[in-house]
Amino acid sequence: MRIIVLTCSRRGTASRMLPALSACPQLVVVRVVLAHGVSPNARKHRWRRLLKILRIGPLGALNGIRMRAWYRDPSTPDVEELCRTHGVPFSETPFINCDETIRLFREADADLGLSLGNGYIGERVFSIPRHGMVNLHSEVLPAFQGASAVIWPIYENVAETGFTIHQVNRKIDDGDILLQEKWPIIFRDSLRKTVAANLVPGRERSPAAMVKVCTDYATLKRHAVKQTGGRSYTTPSFWQFLRMLRNHSRMRAAQRDKTAR
Repeated sequence: MRIIVLTCSRRGTASRMLPALSACPQLVVVRVVLAHGVSPNARKHRWRRLLKILRIGPLGALNGIRMRAWYRDPSTPDVEELCRTHGVPFSETPFINCDETIRLFREADADLGLSLGNGYIGERVFSIPRHGMVNLHSEVLPAFQGASAVIWPIYENVAETGFTIHQVNRKIDDGDILLQEKWPIIFRDSLRKTVAANLVPGRERSPAAMVKVCTDYATLKRHAVKQTGGRSYTTPSFWQFLRMLRNHSRMRAAQRDKTAR
């Protein structure tokens, strides 16, 4: 299976995946493409950001900036350095859906594309590999489309989190589910620490899961689960964040009481 990787981050999901993908004798990573954004249209991008701020409020936007640090993983190596180590061709493009990305995808002649840490991918990109592209989403689908890991299940009083590998289609986090792993939320004494504790299992398990999807793709595709009834989430407003904090305290206490029995 010939694989092409698309990512928007130098350090993160692609860096964690590449060693496992390169070590699998059934897979050939033909190229890693690092795209520096989703769109070159700065005016359109600013307008979308303004609409989002209006929707979640200034306090929500500021809190969202603060929360981004919760999900960063600076311990991962630079993906370009990893490509040199593993002998994988590496390229950079201005943005995901640009002509240069399309050219590189066509030249790669890949069987399957992997989306690892990206925004919206247009059909003219995801349709190029023979079997399209798959995406790693760090939450349980279809319940938590677009959601950052852990916080939205807590908002909804759901004590379970996980990750999902799904087919990429025209809607974000909407494609057929190929593989999914779940685990009970590990609660700590703050919401930030709870997020950090639950990112660990996903980061540890997802490389092997992605290798399985790539090597067993035909079988998993035949048995893929179509998503129905999904709900999309974004950065929480300040009031939603307060509800997350309240629910976190209550759910943590309930888990502690259950364990003590």
